[in-house]
Amino acid sequence: MNALVEFEARKLVDLLGRGDLLSVQMFMDSMSMPFDVQDKLLNELASLKNPDQNAIAALIESHGNSLLSEYLGY
Repeated sequence: MNALVEFEARKLVDLLGRGDLLSVQMFMDSMSMPFDVQDKLLNELASLKNPDQNAIAALIESHGNSLLSEYLGY
């Protein structure tokens, strides 16, 4: 995972912890994430019992535009 995905995941964990869903959507918009992807991601975030940084980073990466995972497993 790259540093950008880790930052985005940390920020989303913080915003979700505050319960500020409007800020979550505004942050995802600032990530230049398409609206349909935002909706899918929000639904998946809502289904997480414990939204930690690693789980959210994996979700962000799974909805990214890249076809290759950036996690190399080192």
